[in-house]
Amino acid sequence: MMAYAFQPTETKRLVPATAPFTKVVPGSGPRHLTFHPNGKYAYLVEEMAGAVVVYNYDKTTGRFDSLQQIFTHPEGAKAPFGAADIHIPPDGKFLYVSNRANENNIAIFSISPSGKLKNMGYQSTLGKVPRNFTLDPSGKFLLVANQESDNVVVFKRNNRTGIFTTTGIQISIPEPTCLKMKNCQ
Repeated sequence: MMAYAFQPTETKRLVPATAPFTKVVPGSGPRHLTFHPNGKYAYLVEEMAGAVVVYNYDKTTGRFDSLQQIFTHPEGAKAPFGAADIHIPPDGKFLYVSNRANENNIAIFSISPSGKLKNMGYQSTLGKVPRNFTLDPSGKFLLVANQESDNVVVFKRNNRTGIFTTTGIQISIPEPTCLKMKNCQ
């Protein structure tokens, strides 16, 4: 994994960070990275391994130090895995990862003050191949793009427990693969 620094006032370019490289497990399939709202932790979803790696993050040097690796699938699940997308709501209390392939769910993790994750369970996405999902800016709703079942499903998120439930709203759309939400306030 490579880290770069942006020089907005100098060259207006990306340059290698002081700590420009972090080794990942070969074959794990690093896919997406997200940062905790406090900026102290980073979370990398590994598509092929079906896992999340938790890092301490030093924004001054760009250094990532591994704290934890935790699987995104239930114990006993069989490969191939297909961990896809990863998001943290604005409150920073939970982390969500979509699982494609055999599972079609969202793994739900609580985030401890140390940045480490604890598995809280799984929620069906009510479709096939949840390639992408997003949270609204308030963190109250989670929308899932199920690519192979041609639907976007809207869930209401409980910000106290991190669990979400269906609203009954589904949008039929051919092969949705990416959701973006604009803050209209």
